[in-house]
Amino acid sequence: MFRILVVDDDPVSANLLQEVMKNLHPRNELHFVWDGAEALDFLHGRGAHSGAARPNLILLDMNMPRLSGLEALSAIKNDPELCVIPVIMLSASNSPQDVRRSYQAHANGYVQKPTDMGRSMKLIQALQAFWADFALPAPVSENLQTLESKNFEPPKSGPAGTGLAIASELAEARSRATRTDDLPAGKIVGCEEHNRLLDAFGEAVHELLKLHEHQFRAIMEGDSECSRFDLLIHMGNEKKQLAKYAYLRHVEAHGCSNFDGIDQTRT
Repeated sequence: MFRILVVDDDPVSANLLQEVMKNLHPRNELHFVWDGAEALDFLHGRGAHSGAARPNLILLDMNMPRLSGLEALSAIKNDPELCVIPVIMLSASNSPQDVRRSYQAHANGYVQKPTDMGRSMKLIQALQAFWADFALPAPVSENLQTLESKNFEPPKSGPAGTGLAIASELAEARSRATRTDDLPAGKIVGCEEHNRLLDAFGEAVHELLKLHEHQFRAIMEGDSECSRFDLLIHMGNEKKQLAKYAYLRHVEAHGCSNFDGIDQTRT
């Protein structure tokens, strides 16, 4: 179940999102809190939210009582465990200053609130298509907190991260986990053809993610021609499938995979 935390003090917006969610398949798990302070309690499992599961995505309003959206965003992105959760600012404000400050605080996106059911449906579908179906989620658990905090450095500068950036970071982490620096001299893992096919598969996945991200941005910007990406995405998916099966056929025939227990159903 894909969990979304909505942080908004506007009951009208909350009700609109709830109605949209009822019509989506598969349905997401939707949680509402009413200001930034309560959002932090939810994320840390404190007080009335004791035992609450961490969300996969946060939709965060800008202007709220007690703790504003920017203050809550700053607290989330400077927490060594919470910072990996994507945060989309969902605000009625279209002020360039608010947009700029949100990205400077490392929001993963900024979207102006939709005012009708149709546009709300498009927004949630776009969010679900990218963040739930294509972006690789960063693991968030109590077990990782100690490990991650040792090497954690708060974001320094640059644009907000995207699902593509998160995917790249996870790929780098997997790469570090499979390095062979400590293997005995002469020990060879994999083969040239294995590595070439795996690189081709990774490149195809990377290109497909980029296409979905471009389409996502076009939808968010109200581009009436956003459907032009559909054919490109279809072609990209075909390329990814061909690359995947070429890799799997080689692994099956040659038995030289670097990875144990690869989950073929997820790729």
